[in-house]
Amino acid sequence: MSSIYPGGHKGGYQLKLKEDSAYMSPGSFHCPICGGSFKALKIRDVKLIPLKVGELRTQYKDVEPLYYEITSCPNCRYSAQTPLFDKLLTSRKKMMREKLTPYIPHLAPFSDAITSDAVFERYYLALLCYGTAFADRELMEAGIWLKLSNIYADAEDADMEAYAAGEAQKLYLAAFQTLRIPPMKFPSLNLRIGLLSVKIGDVRTARDFFYKVKIDPNSTRLQKDTADDAINDMKSAGEGL
Repeated sequence: MSSIYPGGHKGGYQLKLKEDSAYMSPGSFHCPICGGSFKALKIRDVKLIPLKVGELRTQYKDVEPLYYEITSCPNCRYSAQTPLFDKLLTSRKKMMREKLTPYIPHLAPFSDAITSDAVFERYYLALLCYGTAFADRELMEAGIWLKLSNIYADAEDADMEAYAAGEAQKLYLAAFQTLRIPPMKFPSLNLRIGLLSVKIGDVRTARDFFYKVKIDPNSTRLQKDTADDAINDMKSAGEGL
């Protein structure tokens, strides 16, 4: 049986879903894989009100956009973050159909109503698709794993929260090795790797990347302060810095 989920994924999670028309609107979509047309809710980004901004997560008033960020075709189950849904490379359509086909019989029946299980299903389908559909897959997949880590935190599964954070950290590290990343993006990526490393208990990597943020001339004052605070927190916790 082909499963899109890692072994530690338990299923049956409960998320605080809230479809608020003040922050969402119906959108029309055309699937680049099967050619079908369908309607789905999409987040109205300009309406979101941030309450707490962070490198790993921004929290918003009234609604959690993470739960509604992935658009999934009800027919072929091609899935991607909504702004990227129609950006699939034309040359990769056949590869994508072949990639999805073994998994479709084992998925739950599609429903327009987004449930907690559907949130996870759509994210893991997006992971499956990103590896085939787009260039720079390391950064894109890392971003999906980071979001999954936050969603597992909401679902109170600490083991999977750490697992997803570890997958994100590995992919961000790989991106530095395989992609040509503009130096202006280094501080954000370095800070993100450092914070993810803290989440998985990788003290040495966390320390190294926080210091990179501190000495990078492209780092903002906020980024340097965040790195300083993280270093101090680790020292207070007696983690050998």
